[in-house]
Amino acid sequence: MDVHGALASGYLKVLRRAPLASDSGPGPARLCAWGLANLAQKLEVAQLVSSPGSPDVWKQLVAFQRLLPRAGEAPAQEIAEAELHMKAMLALCAAQPESLSPRETAFLAEYLRGCAAAVEIRPTNAPATPDAYWLDETQGLPPTAALRRQPGQQVSLQFSCLALSRLAAGHLERLARGERPEAAGLPGQALLSDYRNVLTRSIERWQSPPKRQSNRRRNGHRVQVCTHLGPLWQQLRDQGDATQAEVELPASDWMVLNESASGYAVMHVSGELAGIVAGSAIGLRTAADKPWNICVVRWARSENPEHIELGLELLSPQAEAVRILRRGADGEQLPVPAFLLPPMPALGRVEALLTARGYFEPGEFTLMNESGGRLQIAECLAHQVAMHTACVEVFEFERSRG
Repeated sequence: MDVHGALASGYLKVLRRAPLASDSGPGPARLCAWGLANLAQKLEVAQLVSSPGSPDVWKQLVAFQRLLPRAGEAPAQEIAEAELHMKAMLALCAAQPESLSPRETAFLAEYLRGCAAAVEIRPTNAPATPDAYWLDETQGLPPTAALRRQPGQQVSLQFSCLALSRLAAGHLERLARGERPEAAGLPGQALLSDYRNVLTRSIERWQSPPKRQSNRRRNGHRVQVCTHLGPLWQQLRDQGDATQAEVELPASDWMVLNESASGYAVMHVSGELAGIVAGSAIGLRTAADKPWNICVVRWARSENPEHIELGLELLSPQAEAVRILRRGADGEQLPVPAFLLPPMPALGRVEALLTARGYFEPGEFTLMNESGGRLQIAECLAHQVAMHTACVEVFEFERSRG
């Protein structure tokens, strides 16, 4: 990040000192392209490590845009290259990369390096439509969705990713029809489900950014977080069974910054941090005698290795440890651990199961609940996936007989 940032600053300094093209070196459009390429790399690395990045990134992006020659004053290819880097940065930010896993971020950045030209840069005084984003360089903040907050007086840049969302939707349709990625101008990794999943989620955010559904209450109480679902599953399974020794959980301490009915924003205080990525599931409890809430990490921010903040979506205020049996191709029953989530009528959700990603299949399966020294078996029918992330999936089901 520091190297790419220093290079971008260097190119910007050269442009400001010698803004006119010369016969002895690269012209301003080429310098803008090189500077924006380094700025884009700095932003991409920041997102890969869940860093909020430097406010200078967005101030420098606007500075490069203002120094970029207009069409006819420089080679069109050089102008297009500079604009592509700039648009890729804007589209990546609009896709809310803090909610993506590093793998998904890398896939999206790769896609934008080839397709971000579809991003539309609008006049700063243009009416703000629901799909618009705007940037105020004086604040040094990343682009803001007009749907969340209308632009003020000091709009430095306004853009829309609506055309990009349509292009990406077209690419997904072609892949769904069985076309090879190369025929659509995409890399071979576009066949991977993670690649298509991140495009699907980005399309939604480019078309219409999500709005906050509930008010947040500021808070300051401590909670415990367990990022290792294996030991948590074992503890839930053994609770109430006097013959089982209590499992020691690798839990860490966190401070609740704010909370709402749908989840929490928390800051790390002490303890282990391993296993946290956007899309992973964790356990959270407010006290040692309280049940474990099951949450999914929606976003992660880290200014340094000692400081990390998480946005957590509450999946269920409690859960049970169960096993799922589904007959394999060879007829063998393959047990898989899962968390049983009770019905939540307020959200319109029936009973559901949280499993590692890739296990869901519609159809019949056997549910085994071995908690409390008792074994309960029920034949069930899996319905639809209620949630799907890079790490886990939640699917609804109904019991046919038990």
